[in-house]
Amino acid sequence: MNQPTYAVPKAIVFDMDGTLIDSERLQLQCFMEVTRKYGYEARKELYLQCIGATGAMARKILAEAYGPQFPLQKVLTDWRERYDELLASGELRLKEGARPLLEMVTAHGLPCALATQTRRVLTERKLRLTGVLNYFDALVTGDDVRIGKPDPEHYMIAVAKLGVTPRQCWALEDSENGVRSALGAGCVVFQIPDLVPVSAPLTALGQTILKSLAEVADIFEKAVATTIGRH
Repeated sequence: MNQPTYAVPKAIVFDMDGTLIDSERLQLQCFMEVTRKYGYEARKELYLQCIGATGAMARKILAEAYGPQFPLQKVLTDWRERYDELLASGELRLKEGARPLLEMVTAHGLPCALATQTRRVLTERKLRLTGVLNYFDALVTGDDVRIGKPDPEHYMIAVAKLGVTPRQCWALEDSENGVRSALGAGCVVFQIPDLVPVSAPLTALGQTILKSLAEVADIFEKAVATTIGRH
C-alpha cells in the first residue's frame, strides 16, 4: 500500500517513554521484580495496561487487579528505587533512530517539544542521561497539565509553546492514550508501537503506524525533497 504524502512540518513533538527513550522495558523489569518480592504474581499484562496512563490511572489498575491487601505504596516506593538504580547504572538507552531524527529535524531549523506524563524532574534526568535534553525547545510534563493523556492538553500546550498550529506539527507516540491525545489536539500523528501492539480499533483513528523513528526520518526526508523539488 502506498504511503500518503506529507507536508514538511513546522515542528515536532515527541512522547518520551517508549517513543524517544527505551525505558518501558526497564520499568517492566522493575515491576516484575518488586511484585514478586512481595509474594504476588508478576502479571506483565497489568504493566502493559499502565503504559501511557497517568500515575493515578496506573495505581487504580494495580489496586483493582491485586485487591485491598496488596501493599501498593510499598510496591511503588520499591519500584521507583529499583528504577533509580537502573538509571544510575547507565541502563537507559534511546530508541532506534531517535538521535539521527533529532539531529535531522533540528538541522532543518524545526523546533522540538516533549509531551510526557512523567514528572519534570525525572523527565529532565532521563533526557540528560541519554544526552538529548538540548534538542528540545519546550517540555510539557506531568507537572504542567491538569488531566493527562488521552486528554489533548499535553499537545495543545506543546504546539502553543512552539508557536505553531496543531496541523503544522508532527506528533510521535507509542501508546493508545498518547495517540488519542495528539489526534484530539489536531496534530499529524505517527505511532511507533513499543511493548503494546496497536489494537484493532486504534488502527482506524487516522494516525500513521510505523516500525521505528528511522521510518519517521525517511518520511521527513521525502517531504523535504518534495518541497525542494517544487521550487
